[in-house]
Amino acid sequence: MRTITLLALLTLVGCSGPAAPAIPPTAGDFVKVEDGVGSARAFGIDFFAPVNEDGATTEAAIDANLTDPQQSSASKRFTLGDDIAIELQSIDASKVQFRFNGQDFGTLDVGDKVVIDDERNVDVNGTPRSPKSAAK
Repeated sequence: MRTITLLALLTLVGCSGPAAPAIPPTAGDFVKVEDGVGSARAFGIDFFAPVNEDGATTEAAIDANLTDPQQSSASKRFTLGDDIAIELQSIDASKVQFRFNGQDFGTLDVGDKVVIDDERNVDVNGTPRSPKSAAK
């Protein structure tokens, strides 16, 4: 009986297939500026900001490691208008490192909402967020 149980367990583990890369979701991602408002969805995180200039750019890179999916990584960089640059670097499937205009603003979780106001203050889910101070 032990042998049958062990074989059944090994079969279940072996049939699970390869694990998905440990990167946040990218389905539905977009970057746009309309009527003076920049908006984006990146890695399942929503961004909103008033902008002075039309125009938006985006670039992305995904390094999917099929041998060890936990070692996969992804990054996105986008601009809204002429003075908002956002960089995101995946940490795992639900968390990313957030940089705004070159400053480290900590981490974000999939599902977060980021609002950047006219003075370029940052709120995450309605809570003000300040840049992290540089290590000395």
